[in-house]
This record gives sequence, C-alpha cells and structure tokens, in this order.
Amino acid sequence: MGLEFLARLRRSSFVAGCVASLLAMSAGAVLPAGGLFAGVLASLLNLELVRLVVTGLLSPDRGTAPAVKRAAAGLVGTPLLLGAGWLLLRVLPPAWLMAGFLLPFAVLLLKACSTLLLGSRAWATLTRSRWRGAFVVGALVVLAWLGAGAWARAHAAPHVEDAPLAAPVNVPGAARANPETRKDIGFPTLVSLLEASAPHARWVEWVVQYEAVLFAIFIAALLAFLAWLAGRKPQRIPTPLQNLVEWIVEYIHDFVVGILGPKYGPRYVPFLGTLFLYIFAMNLFGLIPLMHSPTSSLNVTVALALTVFVYVQYTGFRELGVVGWFDHMLGNPRDVTGWVLAPLMLPIHLLGELAKPISLSCRLFGNIFGEDMLLVAFATLGISILSGLHLPFGLPIHALFFPLALLGSALQAMVFTVLTTIYLLLMLPHEHHESGHEAEATHAH
Repeated sequence: MGLEFLARLRRSSFVAGCVASLLAMSAGAVLPAGGLFAGVLASLLNLELVRLVVTGLLSPDRGTAPAVKRAAAGLVGTPLLLGAGWLLLRVLPPAWLMAGFLLPFAVLLLKACSTLLLGSRAWATLTRSRWRGAFVVGALVVLAWLGAGAWARAHAAPHVEDAPLAAPVNVPGAARANPETRKDIGFPTLVSLLEASAPHARWVEWVVQYEAVLFAIFIAALLAFLAWLAGRKPQRIPTPLQNLVEWIVEYIHDFVVGILGPKYGPRYVPFLGTLFLYIFAMNLFGLIPLMHSPTSSLNVTVALALTVFVYVQYTGFRELGVVGWFDHMLGNPRDVTGWVLAPLMLPIHLLGELAKPISLSCRLFGNIFGEDMLLVAFATLGISILSGLHLPFGLPIHALFFPLALLGSALQAMVFTVLTTIYLLLMLPHEHHESGHEAEATHAH
C-alpha cells in the first residue's frame, strides 16, 4: 500500500510540476519555469533513491543480489544527485528550485489532508446534496480567482518609467538577451531556456543559430531508435510497438506500390516511407511543450526539397540513361511534330524540374509556419483576455486548434510524399503504360 501511494504521489507531483512550469512560461518567466521543473524532477529522483535504499535494506528479500543492487544504486545515486543539484543552483534561480523541490511534499500534505477530509462527518454532510457541494466548489473557485488576482496586482512589475534603462544594443549578447529585439516569435523551447540561462556564451549563440538543424537531427535519431527498438527482437506475436511499426510499413508499402506499380514500387518504399515519417514527426514536434518544429524553418524544407530533386534526377539517369534522360526532357519526340516542338519542350521541362523543389519547400514551410503562428496568436489572445486581472496564466484558446494542427501536419507530410512519388513516376520508364495500351488493344480485338 505504501509503495502504491508513493507511485500515485510521483505521478501527481509530476503533473502538477508540468502544469506549474507551463503557467510560468506563459507569463514569460522562462528561467523560473525551468528552475521549478528541475526542482520537481530532483525531488522525485530523491524520493526514488530513498525508495531503493529502504526496499533494499528492509524488504523481505534483503540480503539477496537484487536487494543489494537496489540499495547500492540508491547509495551511489545520492551523491550524484547532490552534485547535479549544486550545478542547477549555479544556473537556475534557487528560490524556484526550492519551490519545485518542495512541491512533492506539498502534494503529500494535500493528499493526507484530503484523506482526513474524505473520512470526516463534514464531508459526508456536504456531499449529501449535490447542489450544496456545487455551491461550495464554486465559492472556492471564485475565492481562489480573486486571491490570485490580488496577489498578482500586489507583485506586479514596476512601471516603465521606474524600470532601469535597457542595455545598449552594441553590447555583445544584449540583442539576444532582450526578448523584444528577437526576430523569432513563438512558444518557448529548450533553446530558449539555454539562451536565457547563458545569454553571453558563445556555444549558446551557436545553438540558437542552428536550432532547427539540431531539432531535425534529434528527431531523426529518435525515429532511428524507435525503429531499432521495434525490430531488434521480432516476435511471432508482436509487441504493441512492433505491431504499430509493421502496420505503418504495410500501409506505406501498399500506398507507394499503388502509384508506382509492383515493378518499381517496392524499390522506392524505404525512401518515400522515411520521407513521410520524418516530415510528419517534424511537423508534430512543434505541438510538444518546449519543442520546435524544424519544418517551420525554410532552411530545413529547402534541404528536404533539394534531397528529393537530386534523388529524382539520379533515378532518371539510372533508369533512363543519359540519352534517355535528355529524350525525356525533349518530350520523347517520335514524329516530325515532336522534333519540331523539342526545342520548346526542353526549356519548359528544365524550368519545371527546377520549380519542383521551390514549390515543395515553400508549401511545407508556409503551412507549418502559419500553423505555428496561428497557435501563438490565439495563445496570446487567451493571455490578453485575462490581462486585466494580472494573472500569471491565460485561457488556453489555442488548445482548440490542436486537432486542426494534427490534421494539417499529417496532410502536409502526405502531400510532400505524394508529390515526390509522382515526380518519381514521371521520371521512370513508361513501358508499363505501353504494355497496358497493348493489353487494351488485344482485349478490344
């Protein structure tokens, strides 16, 4: 019972810490939010280390190898946790770290009080009538709302005229430290936390410059790890992860083969499937708190489009040959009219091939960037609605657009992949079309 209660305490504390950190970030307090969340994690890890030591020394199986390992892990992890706490104290605000560290104990106190309350006579009298209970809950919500507003007004920021002068623009790092001079406007990310913690560090400037690329590399590594995890021990009765990966691969295989045909389709399933999953994951990553959508950067979408362009042209040279590729660019002239129009078809086809990466990159970038800006605009509107109360949070209006963002992310990944498949189909040899026409003629005969 005690371990089950401790597990519920960890889950409740983690959820409460996430909510409190997100509320602090919505008010613009990036460093305090990071300190609060780090304190919660440190406190939960401390509780886990204490559990390992206690269960290793006092459990019925004490003295066995598993119990000794648990106790040793708890004893070794405690000084490591203390060292990590010392590093966090040098980077993050100590007061917010302490608040996050004490949050699980506050949850423990509230759980104890709620246990006493649920067993009391007053609670039984209160819940005997639903109307009486609803009235009491509504009164508590109103009192908490008014109390939060009064606290926020009492601790409001000083007026602009009382604030100190801003740092000069020519000071190194001042433009990045001042959020009003930043060019990127959006939700806070892990890179924002790093930038706020060390605004003058050279390596932070490098991380900020290559933020989209680093997130893209991280997502690629995460997908590779999930694929390795799903396929490292294949089973006849698949695990949930293996079942999901097999279903995705089968669906993409059937989709690609349905467009390219059974002769060429299986050959290009790995490339097209990887392209779809990679773009879909990058689109969705912007919806995760503290994460960033790499496809909202034109650099990433241009790189994807250029990869498709190079691969399509390479496929054309490999399948058609150099002469066949130029014959394709000339419009496959086979009669006098075709050869007369060949000088006109060559520049048209070349311009069309060069326009394909431009359309692919701009379409994906515009849709994902516009989707992110829509969420940011409605999140700002939700904060502005309650700005008169000076609360550290706002109405989550942007959450209403999450289903639309999920649909848009999947649709844009599908459009990019379908267009790439069509570009490959146009570049492949057309013998199957000719054999199809011959079969139709034989059937008609």
